[in-house]
Amino acid sequence: MIYHYPGALRPVVIPMYREVPVFIIRNNMKTIGMTVEEYRKIFGEI
Repeated sequence: MIYHYPGALRPVVIPMYREVPVFIIRNNMKTIGMTVEEYRKIFGEI
C-alpha cells in the first residue's frame, strides 16, 4: 500500500506482509518525521 503524507520526503510504502518488519516501520516513521513517543501514543506499548 502506498500512502502520501503531507510534508513527507517521499510516499510511505507499507508491504502487504502478514507481519511488517520493525525496520520498515522505523523507516516509514523517519520519512514522515514521527517520533517513537508519537507512535506509542497512537498505537500503545507493544
